[in-house]
Amino acid sequence: MSRIKDKFSNKQFEFTTHAALSASVASTGLIGGKVANFVGIKDIPFRLKSGDQSHYFDITKVETSSQQPIRVDNGTVYVPYKKKNWQSMLIGPGSFISSSFQKAVYLQISAAFASKISNVDDDFIITQMVEENYTSSLGPKGSFVGPVTASYQLRIPKNVGGRISYSGIDTGSGVDFNIDNASSFAVASAYKNEIAILSQSIFFSSSLINYRNTLTNSSSFTKVDSPFSTPASGSVIGKGSAPILINSSSISSGTYRKFNISARIAGDGDSGSLYAFLPTREIIIYSSSAVVASGSFKYHPTRPDFASSSGVATEIFYVKSTINAGPSGSYTGSCVLGQTPIGSPIHATANLRETASYGYYYDIGKNEAYLVSSSAVDNAGIGFAPFGKMIVPRIVSKSFNP
Repeated sequence: MSRIKDKFSNKQFEFTTHAALSASVASTGLIGGKVANFVGIKDIPFRLKSGDQSHYFDITKVETSSQQPIRVDNGTVYVPYKKKNWQSMLIGPGSFISSSFQKAVYLQISAAFASKISNVDDDFIITQMVEENYTSSLGPKGSFVGPVTASYQLRIPKNVGGRISYSGIDTGSGVDFNIDNASSFAVASAYKNEIAILSQSIFFSSSLINYRNTLTNSSSFTKVDSPFSTPASGSVIGKGSAPILINSSSISSGTYRKFNISARIAGDGDSGSLYAFLPTREIIIYSSSAVVASGSFKYHPTRPDFASSSGVATEIFYVKSTINAGPSGSYTGSCVLGQTPIGSPIHATANLRETASYGYYYDIGKNEAYLVSSSAVDNAGIGFAPFGKMIVPRIVSKSFNP
C-alpha cells in the first residue's frame, strides 16, 4: 500500500479509506500495529481547532454519525468528513477562501475545485490525518504545538481583563461569573461542580456560570447553548453548602454559602486520564440580607511593621459583625495563625465581589496589624488541603505594636 511522508515531522502514513481504518479498530483495536480507538470531537488536535490550520477548519462539518474520528497511539488522529461537508468547509459560503479573494475570483476558484471532485458521491467519506503535539521547527508558521498550560480564573462579567472574583451578594437572581480560560494549547475543558461536570469538547475562552444563595440546588451554567458544551444552558450543576457562620459560634457576624469548582484542561493526546482536575476553588455567596461594613487601614503586602510605618491607606469591606466585633465591625476570629475560628472574609469593594489584597492591614486606633490571607480551613472549620484552595482571604492573625 502506498505511503505519504510528512516532510517536516518525517512520520509516514498509508493511503487507505476511513472504512478500512474503522474496521481495523473494531476488529483488532490496532492500526499499523499501534493501539487505536474511536474518539470524539474533544480529541481533535489543537492545530485544527485553534492552531495554524484552524482558519479553514469547521468543526461542525466533522462526521460523527456514520463514522467517527480515530486516534492512534503514535499521535495521529484521523478526522472523517462527508464529501459534501468537506467541500462546503473548504470553498462554501463563509469559508476562509470566500473571504480571501474578490467575489469573481472566489467563484472561479471554487467552481474549478468543485468540478474536480464532481464525480465523487456527496456521502463519500474523506479522511484528514492530523498529528498531535506538532513540534517540527521546519513546519509552517504557527504549527508548533506545545504542552497544555492549564490556567483559568473566575471574573466579573462584562469586565474583560478585570479583577478576579470568587464572591458576591445574591440579590435574587444569583451572582454571575465568567470562567475565563487562558490556557495555552488547550483543546477541551471540564469544570466539576457539586452535582455535574460541565464538559466542553472545544476550547471556550469564556463561559458564564451562576451561583445562588438558596437552600436548593443553586448553581447553573448559563452560556448560550452549544452542541460542544454539556449540559445545556440553564442546567443546574452545583449545590451550595448550608449557611456557614462567619463567627462559628454566632449568626451575628453574618453567613455565606460555599460552592466548589475545579477544572480539567486537556491538550493534544488526552484520552481522558492524562490530566487530573486542578485543585478545588472556593466561591462564597452572601444573601441579600448581608449588612456590609468597611474600615480604613494602612496596608503592606509582606510586613506588619511596614504597614504601620509606611502602609498605603486602604479601605476594605466585609459583612458586619454585631458581637465580638473587631476593628470597624469586622470579625477577627482567634487571630492565631492556623487556629480556628478564623475571621471575616475580606473584600476590596462594597458589593463584596472583588477580593482584597493579601497582606497586613494596620489599625491605627488599636495599634495592631491584621494578616489577611488564605487559610487551611474555612469558617466552618472544613479543611481545604491538599485538594482545594481558598481565594477570598480571611483575617487569620494579628501583630501587636508592630
